[in-house]
Amino acid sequence: MPLKRHRLALIGGGHRGIYMALQMLRDPARAELVAVAEPREDRQTDCRRALPTPTERYYRDHLKLLKHAAELSLDAVIVATTVSTHCKIACACMEAGLAIFLEKPMARTIEEAWQIVKVAERTHIPAQVGFNLRYTSFCGELHHNITSGIIGSVVAINWTEAISLRHWTEGYCRNGAYSHSSVIGSWLLEKSCHDMDQFNWLLGKRCERVASFGSRSFFMPRSDVPKRCADKCPVYGNCLFVRVPEATGMSAWLTPEEVEACVYHVHSDLLDHQAVIFEYAGGATVSFTLVPNAPRDTRTMTIYGTEGTISGDLEDNWFSVHSLRTGTETTVRLKKEEGDHGGSDERTALAFLDYLDDPANRPRTGVREGFEAMLLACAADIASREHRVVELEAFRSTD
Repeated sequence: MPLKRHRLALIGGGHRGIYMALQMLRDPARAELVAVAEPREDRQTDCRRALPTPTERYYRDHLKLLKHAAELSLDAVIVATTVSTHCKIACACMEAGLAIFLEKPMARTIEEAWQIVKVAERTHIPAQVGFNLRYTSFCGELHHNITSGIIGSVVAINWTEAISLRHWTEGYCRNGAYSHSSVIGSWLLEKSCHDMDQFNWLLGKRCERVASFGSRSFFMPRSDVPKRCADKCPVYGNCLFVRVPEATGMSAWLTPEEVEACVYHVHSDLLDHQAVIFEYAGGATVSFTLVPNAPRDTRTMTIYGTEGTISGDLEDNWFSVHSLRTGTETTVRLKKEEGDHGGSDERTALAFLDYLDDPANRPRTGVREGFEAMLLACAADIASREHRVVELEAFRSTD
């Protein structure tokens, strides 16, 4: 029996929303995009250029789209808006009976994430959170090796996410859409909720408590430099963070005013480095560090077990397993895959279509997994801000 061709809508026509919609449309027999909701004219234009959706099916917001859901015969919605709107949009879609693919992070606060969980579980509507790291070949192989018991029981994990200089300056300092906690929650939540989800997946247990330290100590206002990045600045010739005038990489997403902003005068309240310690049921610990200004984007890790260790580099797609019993070391080198995020976006999108085909095809990251990752990131920010250890169990019974 042929599978149904799912009728999808996209809410949020930014770069990420368009890209994930295209992944779900790779096989026209499986899905079609019948509507788009996006308030910005420039992004509507981008959508029209990239997506095969009739112009008359463009809407200014999700509520106008949902009013036409029945006549459009919608099955599901891709929610790829700013995180501050995730809760109200995701809940409205599920209340309307529509399955959702919700981009990460799930929400901006623990309370908002819990509201999404409650609506999803009350309505029994399929909901997937877009943690694509679970669908990378690297993380899949890492998970397999750890759960196979090859290094015994995991005792501790050291994990670092370092982002490149330009990713930091263009992606978070100069980019007004991602430079304030009131919009994205925090840098840790926005950038590293993927990593929080990985810890939960690899350990297969609940985190019990969190401690964290961090600050914005370097990218602070300076009296010796102007607010605009220009050749008249006294440190212009030696500044690592000088603007990139060409519309390349992440600078292509910025307005001219943002491109010229001095990284020391962007008035961002995001931390510029953070360290976190998580303690899991059974005693395993995770030490996580998030830092900017690396030579390249990378995640590196060492997992210590009772019978061995695993060390690796996600970006270079390799890890080594060292056995304490035999003294041998085996290196696993995975083939580089095409596509964003090592081909995982396509697999994440296909997992959602499989879920729509049959609810028994549960994706690797539903709303409970999304909530647990959110919880770790938000608790870490509370711990850092309030200088205390945060116990997590009380947040899991929020009414």
